[in-house]
Amino acid sequence: MRLSIDWDLCVGSGACVARAPGVFELVLGEDGLTQRAVLRGSAEDGLLRDAAEACPTLAIQLADESGPIYPPAPPAPPASPAIP
Repeated sequence: MRLSIDWDLCVGSGACVARAPGVFELVLGEDGLTQRAVLRGSAEDGLLRDAAEACPTLAIQLADESGPIYPPAPPAPPASPAIP
């Protein structure tokens, strides 16, 4: 499983660290003021998913060889009715 963290979305809540201590860590962002999550260790897929699901801003994305796993893609808009 591939994991990425979108620092534009990450607000440094620490929910990932709480779910997976030793796997995630909070570090200071480029501005030197805000904290951002980084991956520091490896973990089983289930623990990575738990951490991703705990993120309040969906900053942690998971994918495998077939494509995105989490967060789920938004539902497609309903089809327009056929015009007679």
